[in-house]
Amino acid sequence: MELTPRTRQIILYLLNAEQPATDSEVADALGVSKRTILREADYISGILKGYDLTLVRKKGEGSQIEGSAENKERLLEAVKSHSDQIVSDKEKRRELLKLELLRNREPQKLFYYSDMFGVSEATISNDLEAISEWAKECHLSIIRKPGYGIALSGSEKSYRTAMQRFVTENMKNEKRGNAGDNIYLLMNEEILSDVEKVLERLEEPYLHLLTNDAYVGLLVHLAVAVERIKEGALVSMETYDARFDNGYDIAKNIAGALEEEFGIEIPESEVNNILLHIKGAKLNYTSDAIGDSGILTEELMGIVNGMIDVMDPDFARELRYEEDFIRGLMVHLEPALYRMKNEMTISNPLLAEIKSEYPDIYADCQRAAEVITEKTGLVPGDAEVGYLAMHFGAAREKIDSRKKKKRTVNIGVVCASGFGVAQLMMAKLKSHFADWDIVLKAYGIDEISQHTVSRTDFFISSIAVDDLGVDYCLVNPLITQRDILQISVKIDEYASMPARQENNDFTRQLDEINNIITRIKGIIRRYHHLVVSEDMTLESLIRLLAADITDTSKAAAVLTADILAREQVMSQLFPEIGIALFHCRSKAVKECQIVTAGLDEKGIFKDEKLSGIRAALCMTMPVDDNRQQNAEMLGRVSSAIIEDTRFLESIKSGNEEKIQDKLQEILKSYFTEQLGSL
Repeated sequence: MELTPRTRQIILYLLNAEQPATDSEVADALGVSKRTILREADYISGILKGYDLTLVRKKGEGSQIEGSAENKERLLEAVKSHSDQIVSDKEKRRELLKLELLRNREPQKLFYYSDMFGVSEATISNDLEAISEWAKECHLSIIRKPGYGIALSGSEKSYRTAMQRFVTENMKNEKRGNAGDNIYLLMNEEILSDVEKVLERLEEPYLHLLTNDAYVGLLVHLAVAVERIKEGALVSMETYDARFDNGYDIAKNIAGALEEEFGIEIPESEVNNILLHIKGAKLNYTSDAIGDSGILTEELMGIVNGMIDVMDPDFARELRYEEDFIRGLMVHLEPALYRMKNEMTISNPLLAEIKSEYPDIYADCQRAAEVITEKTGLVPGDAEVGYLAMHFGAAREKIDSRKKKKRTVNIGVVCASGFGVAQLMMAKLKSHFADWDIVLKAYGIDEISQHTVSRTDFFISSIAVDDLGVDYCLVNPLITQRDILQISVKIDEYASMPARQENNDFTRQLDEINNIITRIKGIIRRYHHLVVSEDMTLESLIRLLAADITDTSKAAAVLTADILAREQVMSQLFPEIGIALFHCRSKAVKECQIVTAGLDEKGIFKDEKLSGIRAALCMTMPVDDNRQQNAEMLGRVSSAIIEDTRFLESIKSGNEEKIQDKLQEILKSYFTEQLGSL
């Protein structure tokens, strides 16, 4: 957890106190308000847990740190070490100074911050000058008046913008160590968690178009808004009738869900603020992403063509044939123009690296940005120019790579399970290498077999896998810029090599057998039966099954849509035998899965669509190279429903043990046949 200078001072005071100290005593000793001590108490309790210590607070007596002398000594050393780091690390000190200014809106003397950080008043004065530009970009100013003190000044809306920007910048920048933990100091962790749950429950399709960073930005924006509304701090009540704006319904739905969750009333000005945020958010490059904020496609295309025209003629000629680049740039420009029009700030944590490592591309994009100004009157800031450079730079890399006639590189992404961390890494890698000719697949450490190795050029892992005897890059789970460089070199290396030679027949047979075993074991291991309510509708039953099979709410929404789409093509309900047979091939799943669901012995579905249905068999398979084998394997299971009445009755009665036994029997027969055909 992150230690701010103030939490460090409070911990040091309590560690040195021989008796319990009241909040007033601590506040007087440190020259702060009693409210500050109260605000820090819960956070300090969390820090102490990491050292097996406890903050005991007794009414009328005060607070005291309890635990072994050894653990107290460990904490004391950590606190002192952290203090030295802050004093010596100018960048970190200035980030924490921003944090303190945002948290404490009351004016404080220069000495207050000098004492807090353990540096001279002249140093703090220089730090304030250094961060004043950051505050200005958020439409805030740093007031410094003799007799008044130091404080941020600006509107409530600007103050919230600064809070959101601070959180998102610190969450992204790995150079600041644990600075991302500052989110819990600046915001209410419980509110942040509850807002996330609200967004997940909404299942709003538009939210799926947001990039990961934009989704986190929206989450932070809403959490800040809710907390400030609960404190009675509203944005300006001046508003306009936005009911007919594209995206208004989405903003209104989000506001309504937040009102219900937190028992608050969100005024129209706050709804408009949410609308501004979602319309200015960055979108994924999908076919549904353009056209939601009212900007004409022709206007966007005119800007794109104008920007291409200012590039080197040879490069420009190549760009005009890059449909993915043009599409991606148009998707980026729509919310970017909206941000500029509404003076919404955006941060670019890679800006410094882009300027230093790709100066030519950045210079080209500064000229391209002038096209935006000529055509719209809007002036892109450095951060926006940096994002343009990322688009044009990626296109140049793709064009250069294609000219080298390189082949597709197959990469395995490894973590302990193949899910959580691996999927986070996959998302980062897909974002960074969107235009590279690569195929990424996630694996758990126990899934690395000779079969997977034979189909993979190299692996990217967050854990050491030397024992596996494979070529791999050891990376940070968050994929740092150094990791990106290392992976880029490795991709270029393999892309220039000939593809692996086919294995001999015996080795190929072993690989295929291992592949079949892995898929069959996965189905049997993950199979289970769900008991559902008779009040369930067809749609809610499908949503329940999808949520049970997948790992995230977004994946569940995709699988639900895929099953419903399959149902529209041809009904999967068979009341004559009492079974619903849901099956589909979907990107939402990574492996073949089978799940059954049904009522208890006396239940009857009330939904007319489920009339005559007693149970459901849901079978899903991933979009991968094993389509034919997966279809044949799962087809054996669906055929057995008709061919074996005992299997059918087991499903309808919900006898999980008998169903699993039958599945093993069916899949064993399939496996035996496959062995004979190899």
